[in-house]
Amino acid sequence: MPGKITIDRLEGIIQSENISDLSIDRIRQFFIQEQDIAAYAPDGVCQIDPRNGDRIVYNSARARRPHDNRPVAANDIPDTDERPCLICQGKTTHVLDVAPLSEGFTFINKNLYPIFYPNAQDSDVRDLPANLQERNGKNVSGFHFLQWTSSYHEKDWHNMPPGDRLIVMKRLAALEKKMLQNKGAYVSIIKNFGHLVGGSLAHGHQQIAISDIIPNRLLQDKNFCDLQGESFPSFMLRENPDCLQIRDYGPAVLLTPYFMRRPYDMVLFLKDTKKSYLHSLSEEELLVVADGWRDAIRIMISVMPKIGKEVAYNITTHNNTGCGLYFEFLPYTQEMGGFEHLGLYLCQGNPQECAQTCRELLDAYKL
Repeated sequence: MPGKITIDRLEGIIQSENISDLSIDRIRQFFIQEQDIAAYAPDGVCQIDPRNGDRIVYNSARARRPHDNRPVAANDIPDTDERPCLICQGKTTHVLDVAPLSEGFTFINKNLYPIFYPNAQDSDVRDLPANLQERNGKNVSGFHFLQWTSSYHEKDWHNMPPGDRLIVMKRLAALEKKMLQNKGAYVSIIKNFGHLVGGSLAHGHQQIAISDIIPNRLLQDKNFCDLQGESFPSFMLRENPDCLQIRDYGPAVLLTPYFMRRPYDMVLFLKDTKKSYLHSLSEEELLVVADGWRDAIRIMISVMPKIGKEVAYNITTHNNTGCGLYFEFLPYTQEMGGFEHLGLYLCQGNPQECAQTCRELLDAYKL
């Protein structure tokens, strides 16, 4: 049964307690030396959709991940409602960062099924058709980490004390800072929760992917800034209606975007739009970002059962030089249809009502 991973069990797989103390070359060696990861290395090739710039990378081995967060089938493990958690059992890769919390600890390790791998330069685009070689086939390499929010299985951003959330956010910022020492590197920070949206493990975690290709949403942020003469956060802080504000934290604000694609989509913006990275934030700003994550997750896990949906959501981080810093919270409240794939979204809700519901749900947590 899921419970927690103990520090004793973790000690056998710790390679470093502070990733800030490691060189990039040492981190690369740790990845390459981990044979289990090498067995699931990605193809190391990126293709670009010429219509919109979307980046596509390939790793068929990820289809063999243990999806312990899917619904329990009738012929599954008998007489139990939950599967054993691989993380709580310590069945994971080596750890590169660990920090104590008021209860348990948070830690960062290597993703066993990476989308980027440091040896990806060994892949060969010459295996592709000639026209793709010439057009946009390119090798891609990097790293893929997991940050486990807490060693306790049931603990995550929504139910941890402020001090613990701050520690977790600081360690995430430290990893971001270290990885940006790679020249030309982009750091992608996401959170998937729920098997419907790619969350293959139930134990609360974040994914951090580092590569030499820019995710298309970050490129779009840059293009917006270049065309508009201001960052997207600056634009939204001015143009989004006040009635769509969910909570103001002082240095940051959580709101419903006026162009909400799906019910209960939310965005957290840093008000200091000159800051573009987690590691550039002050301690106060890191704390309010952690508070924003807490509140947005509380809203999503509260509202989805009320509308008859299984809890599943994604969080994405927009961090790119000169483009401001913001986070999108995307609950799986509505399926994608054909119109949406054409870029025509039909949203089964309206921003004003969703923002009001979000405020009411957060107020209820005060009781």
